[in-house]
Amino acid sequence: MNDNSGKTIDVNDDSFVDNRPVDVPVITIERYGDRKSNTVPPAKKSKRKLIILSTILVIIVIVGSILWTKRYDLMSLGMPVSISDSENIRLLIQPFSPSATGTELTTDSVLGVPMDFYSLQGLRASLENELPDTTDKSLVLFMRSSDYHPDGANIGTLVVGGNRKEAKERKSRAAYMAISKDGKPVIGVSLSDRMADYMTKTGGSFFRQYLMLSDATLPTEFYLHGKVERAAIARMNDGKLYYVVTHNKESMYDFADALREYGFVDAIYLTGGNSYIFYRDTDGNSHVPEETKEKYNKYSDKSLPAPLLVFRNAN
Repeated sequence: MNDNSGKTIDVNDDSFVDNRPVDVPVITIERYGDRKSNTVPPAKKSKRKLIILSTILVIIVIVGSILWTKRYDLMSLGMPVSISDSENIRLLIQPFSPSATGTELTTDSVLGVPMDFYSLQGLRASLENELPDTTDKSLVLFMRSSDYHPDGANIGTLVVGGNRKEAKERKSRAAYMAISKDGKPVIGVSLSDRMADYMTKTGGSFFRQYLMLSDATLPTEFYLHGKVERAAIARMNDGKLYYVVTHNKESMYDFADALREYGFVDAIYLTGGNSYIFYRDTDGNSHVPEETKEKYNKYSDKSLPAPLLVFRNAN
């Protein structure tokens, strides 16, 4: 073989072989699952989105229910509510073991209103149809509860030990006290019967009274006028309850305003003022003025038209 110069070329000579590497195309056929990847399959993406959306929906429903309950009471009462019926029920479900041996009495004057404050922390409550025996070492405090008409009919829903009493309803009684079967008391504000129904089912007690404070806000209207000695069950923001009694005759507004100024967030009114000035201190000593003993004698032979609210110690 001749090249262009006329020379003869031996085709078998290896020196004329081009040994440079030749790029050979590589074709790879992949199937899903042949390699690890950060890519999430469409089915798993959909499932994950579904779980996230379901979780968000559940949260929205729970929060919405709580807000709606409070909004319901807000619309009905025209004022804010610090604790809903559902929240009070959760408090009552928690185990309760009375721990106090008596009550601590403190006195203070707020906005020119002198008051006595009796701590109810660690005491078990009940509604009782008979005047309690003041020699009973378990007795710490007792006072009026629900009101009644001259014919003896209760005003507002009343439940005693799970037994519901016929009552003449009055929407003015927006505040309530509920007591669990084991004696744990809570107070609240609501126009619904949710709490009364729950106490009926669980063997607890319940009564309604006038509203003094709701979420540190005074009502737009007070139904009682004039000045008399006043009493209330009031709750601090930490949940502690106190029985509060005025020294002098006060208007409802002045009493409620003084309770708010002192730091209470919720308060329900108790008719009767200082009708029963009896208490047992933390050392077990009872304190009963002579004028109170005379009141006891007045009621001792008569059946009470409405149960008394009684607080006892852990004994």
